Amino acid sequence: MSFEKPPEPPATRKPSGNADYRWAEFDSEAYFQHYYGEPHPDDDLLIRHAVEAMKLAPPLGAELDIVDVGTGPNLIPFYCALPRARQLTAWEYAESNVAWLEAELRTERMRPQWRHFWCTAREAYGPGYDLPENPVALLRSRTPRRCSFAPESITERQDEFDAACAAFARSVKPGGARIAAFLVRSAGYVVADRPFPVLCLSADTIETVFSRHAENIKAARIGIVEREIRSGYSGFVFLTGSRAERRRTAFLVQCESPTHGFS
Repeated sequence: MSFEKPPEPPATRKPSGNADYRWAEFDSEAYFQHYYGEPHPDDDLLIRHAVEAMKLAPPLGAELDIVDVGTGPNLIPFYCALPRARQLTAWEYAESNVAWLEAELRTERMRPQWRHFWCTAREAYGPGYDLPENPVALLRSRTPRRCSFAPESITERQDEFDAACAAFARSVKPGGARIAAFLVRSAGYVVADRPFPVLCLSADTIETVFSRHAENIKAARIGIVEREIRSGYSGFVFLTGSRAERRRTAFLVQCESPTHGFS
C-alpha cells in the first residue's frame, strides 16, 4: 500500500478527467487509516470553523436539511452539522465509499478517531445544545439508509472543477448556506497502489472560483504551509457564502475530491 505523491504528469499529457479513474475500487479503509488515523490540529480547527458556520446558517434556531457533497470515508461533516440537522444526506460517487459509510452507520461503537472529532464538535457548539456522548443513534436516525450518487469534481481538469462548483452553487436553495472546504496545492495521491487525481489549486484561485457563485464570502486559510501536512496536500481554504432569500437548508461540500477536503 502506498500513499506517496504520484510523479508529475508530462507537460504533453492532457489532464485526466473524472471518468478516467476507477472510483468503484477506491480503498476506503486504507484512506481512512492514512488520513484520519491520527487526528491533526488542523482537523480540529477546521471543525471549529465548520461548527461556527453551521450555528450561523439561516434561519437561526431552525432545523436544516443538510447535504454533504463528496463525503468519502469521512463522518466529520455530519458531526459538524448534526446538532442543527433535520435530515442529513451524503452525495457520494464511489460505491466503495458508500458501502463504507453505511457500515459505519450500522455500528454502535465509535472509532477512537470519530470520538475525538465528535468531542471537538460538541465543545465547539458549547452550552445550549443537548448533545449525546455517542452520536451514532442520532446520526443514523437523520441519515438516509442509502447514500446518493452524484458527480463531484474528482479531476485534474480546471473546467470540470469549475463546473462542479457552479453545480453545487445552483443546488443550494435561496437563503441556504454554502459551506465549503478546499485542499491547497494537492497534486493527487495513491491509495492501495491506485493513483487518484486532485486539481492543484492555490488559495487565491479557490477563493476566486467560489466567489463567482456566492454572496457574502468569508474565507479562512488553515495550516497553509510549504510542506505537506499529510501526503497529498498542504492546507485548507474554508469558505462560507449565502444567497438572499431565506429557506430551510444548508450545505457542506468537498469540491476537489470525494475523500479530501473537509478533514
